[in-house]
Amino acid sequence: DLHNRTHSFPTRRSSDLKSSRMGRDKASIVFHDLPQKDNVFNLLDTFCAKVYSSISSHANPRDFKNPIVDQFDFDSPLNGILTAFQIGADNAWLSMPIDMPAIDTEVIRTLISERDKSKVATCFFDSTGKEPEPLLTIWEKRAADELRSFVREGNLSPRNYLSISDIKILPSPGGEKLRNINTQDDLRAYDA
Repeated sequence: DLHNRTHSFPTRRSSDLKSSRMGRDKASIVFHDLPQKDNVFNLLDTFCAKVYSSISSHANPRDFKNPIVDQFDFDSPLNGILTAFQIGADNAWLSMPIDMPAIDTEVIRTLISERDKSKVATCFFDSTGKEPEPLLTIWEKRAADELRSFVREGNLSPRNYLSISDIKILPSPGGEKLRNINTQDDLRAYDA
């Protein structure tokens, strides 16, 4: 029933308009013959009822499919996650980072098939195998209130939230699958 009830969005932050480490907008880098923002959107569209592009208030909404603009005044991926819950409080949400081009249908299928609706979230261990990967996560609708309280207390790290919450965490699908492309060196190594 994920396809019927879950919405999803590629996550990106305001700093990603021109990533300081990459030197350009990571969403526009071409992987798999498409700009990554379109590749991620298309990948999620096969699994979810509706896909949105999470964007900062600095981004041009016309550059993205189904944009939802961050509604809060803080710079964290939690801004996009909480904004998603603002527009769809009765939905679970699947978030996917824009800077992990090796995520494929098998990774998404595994995340969905292993989903535990009794938890606040389902995610993988990150590429180190030691901590939760916060941006490739299914956020159950009951996570919304907990996330709001977490942010009100001054916390902005989705990884920290997952570390202290009742979640289901899956083995990493492999370090390469969850590898972030944040710098020109990362990009060259990925293309090699």
